[in-house]
Amino acid sequence: MLHIAIVDDEILIREGLARMISKENTEFLVIGTYSDGKHLLDELPSLQLDVVITDIRMPQINGLELIKQLKASHPQIRSILMSGFVEFNYAREAIRSSAVDYLLKPIDKEQLFELLYQLEEEQQFSRDKEVRHRSGLLLTLLQGDEPPSPLLLSSLTLPQPYFSVFVFKGRSREPVCFCVDSLRQVMAFSIDSLEIQNGLHVCILYSTKQLSDSDRNEIGDRIRISANGMILHVGTSSSYNDTAKLRQAYLDAKLACSVGIYNPDRLHYANIQNIQQSEINILEPFNAIKEPLIHDLQILNMEGALERVHNLFSVLKSQQAVPDQILRVCRWVIESAQKELQEFEALYKGAPNLGLDESIASSMSFSEIERSFTNHFSSILFEIRAHRLEMSGTAVETIKRWISANYNQHADLNTLANMVFLTPSYLSKLFKQETGLTLTDYITEIRLRKAKHLLKNAPDLKIHEIGAEVGYGDPAYFNKLFKRVVGVTPNEYKRISIV
Repeated sequence: MLHIAIVDDEILIREGLARMISKENTEFLVIGTYSDGKHLLDELPSLQLDVVITDIRMPQINGLELIKQLKASHPQIRSILMSGFVEFNYAREAIRSSAVDYLLKPIDKEQLFELLYQLEEEQQFSRDKEVRHRSGLLLTLLQGDEPPSPLLLSSLTLPQPYFSVFVFKGRSREPVCFCVDSLRQVMAFSIDSLEIQNGLHVCILYSTKQLSDSDRNEIGDRIRISANGMILHVGTSSSYNDTAKLRQAYLDAKLACSVGIYNPDRLHYANIQNIQQSEINILEPFNAIKEPLIHDLQILNMEGALERVHNLFSVLKSQQAVPDQILRVCRWVIESAQKELQEFEALYKGAPNLGLDESIASSMSFSEIERSFTNHFSSILFEIRAHRLEMSGTAVETIKRWISANYNQHADLNTLANMVFLTPSYLSKLFKQETGLTLTDYITEIRLRKAKHLLKNAPDLKIHEIGAEVGYGDPAYFNKLFKRVVGVTPNEYKRISIV
């Protein structure tokens, strides 16, 4: 839209021009008419002005002086000079003063409109170029991990003094874009829209003052109408007038948006000031299941591993962990699996599913995040187990699962071999080939791992009770074996663990 001011000391001329221009095109908006240049300059700080159409001969400040001052203080404002005089000197002075053109009175309507349409086209081109430049700087600023550099901030010019950041998240690009475009068309604000990824948009809304609660409520009502029942999460920041606060405003809006995964309503609209985010230690719940998870992974105990993961998600949900925190925990689970199962990494990277980051970022509910991760994780474990069973049969895996569940019971080689319908000698050879350990060494490893866990976490149990619990009824033998394998006695291990 072209914002136009008309300056002429003859009221009939300026008012007539205003009516004529306003009727020509709704994109031509006459925002004021003035009897001389001084009146316009006095009001200029409060005006959003693109074009000045001014007469030459006026009291106080004439047209030539007016456009000289406009060029010095507001070079982006274009000027059209009009006069009833045809002398070349006026035209030459007008060109020197950067007037767009020189029009003779009476004004030729077609010539005037040709100029205005040309200016509108130039203005749109210039604004599009400015928006592209600003959008590039904004994306660099918002997505950077480091604080923005002074050079970047000094290169960034915002359309209005204040800004507020809105983060929109939906299942796909189309509904989010529709909602953002509707907001841009209806609300009287200047808006930059940036697509961070499919379904995730950042809108920076510019204003002359800080947004009030009523402003945000009005915007929320407009978003609700535009959303029209689709699932949409929107988070907003506070208003700022310091470009150095842009990244923090984005992070605040993103956080306010991200808690939408716990909102059962289809539309989640929240301001950061209304979000109470308590400090949580996401490492603690992971550490609580890490050792048993590793053990389940080593023996491919599918049910046990998936139960550990489900318990982990239950704790994250109770703490209202946000997607970025959930992502970190999921990465720890993946890293544990990659360390314990050599096939895991290749299968994980080669799976056709969305990447972990994108999958979590695009999920619209906590249950969707858990379901997506668990399905992907379990499918890889099932594939690994199926492959291993196909390659070596079920014998070794069956024996390992039995030992894991009954480590404190005595079972000689013959009994174990009978379980899988193999001869004792063949089972021994197959087990050593698949695990690198003899059956005796494997049972010892499982028992002592459990003993170490009890020594750390069951301070009320006596040493001989722990030995009996893991299958060693003779305390002396338990002490001797523990020291030979671990390097310290059970008492010393317990004392070290407590410290």
